[in-house]
Amino acid sequence: MAATSSVSAKSSSFFGKPHTIFWLLLAYFVLSVILRLVRSDALQPDEAEQIFQSQYLLMGYGRQPPFYNWLQIGIFELVGPSILGLSLLKNGLLALTCIIFGLAARTVAKDRDMGAAAMLGVLTMPATIVMVQRDLTHAIALFCFVALFLLTFFRTLTKPSLLAYLATGVVVGLGIITKYNFVILPAAAIIAALSDADLRKRVFDWRLIPALVVAGLICLPHMLWVLHNLDAATSGTISAMHDDSSGNALFDRITGLLSIIISALQGTIPTLIFFAIAFPGQIRAAWQAENRWTRLTGITLIACLAIVAVIALGFGASSIRQKWLAPFLMLFPLYLCMKLDAAGVEARIGLKRLAIAVLSVATLFIVYLFAANALGPLFGKQGKETVPYYAFVERILAENGNERPTVIVTDNAYLGGAARILLPNALLRLPSERTLADATPTPAAGSTLVLWTGENPDAETQTPPTELMEMLANYGIAADAPAKTMAVPYQFSGGAKSAKFSYMWLPAR
Repeated sequence: MAATSSVSAKSSSFFGKPHTIFWLLLAYFVLSVILRLVRSDALQPDEAEQIFQSQYLLMGYGRQPPFYNWLQIGIFELVGPSILGLSLLKNGLLALTCIIFGLAARTVAKDRDMGAAAMLGVLTMPATIVMVQRDLTHAIALFCFVALFLLTFFRTLTKPSLLAYLATGVVVGLGIITKYNFVILPAAAIIAALSDADLRKRVFDWRLIPALVVAGLICLPHMLWVLHNLDAATSGTISAMHDDSSGNALFDRITGLLSIIISALQGTIPTLIFFAIAFPGQIRAAWQAENRWTRLTGITLIACLAIVAVIALGFGASSIRQKWLAPFLMLFPLYLCMKLDAAGVEARIGLKRLAIAVLSVATLFIVYLFAANALGPLFGKQGKETVPYYAFVERILAENGNERPTVIVTDNAYLGGAARILLPNALLRLPSERTLADATPTPAAGSTLVLWTGENPDAETQTPPTELMEMLANYGIAADAPAKTMAVPYQFSGGAKSAKFSYMWLPAR
């Protein structure tokens, strides 16, 4: 008894208190924003896409549903198109995910402190520690809606009311227009609820009908868009499923199923290791414990993976990436928390160890991303985040008396993103995004800035790539100005190495 009291006393130190966990998590996300700002002014692929797509408020943006784009547009309205706006939305959504995930755990756990362990559990996943800080957008919002669904679903099961059902319906509708694969989660959750005799009546409750109606009404405008743009909405995802395809249908399907198993293990083993470190003497006993909530969570997780496997077989997928499974693998840290709770383990016993381990690894990774950019050039390694796109556009503006073009045309999304951050009122055009670009007419007056890297940056003279010339011609813009080249030092290189760019400034028509 004395030993238990001693453990509890130690665990209630600074790192072991639930409210401390909350503030430490917020500090981590603030640090993530700060380090992203100083890490580089170059954009990652998904970030560049958001900078471009935020010019348009549409019902669809290609293979991704629109809700994340709408959120990003809202943030940019407040702070302007910027890396700050990109990072605030990412880290704000992930912070909300942790908080809501903790509330979901508290809803069904006997030990309310288990919510703090669940919050930390979100950051035990490679997708949230690594992928989010590198380059994810829509998936981050999906994480948030997974947590929201679990919260509303658990509250509907424990305290059913019309409001609870409607709230779940709203979350399902918004989740679907955030990422299409979200629909797998509520389907799997219903399967899990049907396996429990007492919970089954919640599925057959009349209040489920208005919840489904609400979800359907939220999805309807975008689904109508999908019907008219089916190829744009599906081709990219289906193509990605066939990466490394061999052409042998049977072999590809077997490979696809194996990739699901491998991705699931890669996504869950780190979480298991973190929890084993935090609860070394309890994890084995907890693994054998069981109650209604461990069964519900476990069956939901298995059902999610089974549905993904069926979809993979149906489309002949040869590759299922870990980031596609990550929203469903979020159930695993919740499952472990429910297991510990079922075994009667007090969360505070391991909170200190879990907090130190998780926050140390998460913080070290964001510091590593900054250090790799800052120190890499000293060893002759120039990463893609050290390319001086932003500085190049700054120099063009300085050379032209800070004149502001009306239109920016480029074949490089990173160049275009940097230009739009500096010139938020200019209209950015990309040949690869002609469908979206044509959604807004090109202004009939004003100067045009054409940017490209060129196939041969060492050449004395440059001409714009063919697709840029064709785009200019389609917009009725005459490419009648001389092309210029410019060498700009890589970021953090101290001027030792430069990147070469080309541009053409076309006067107002």
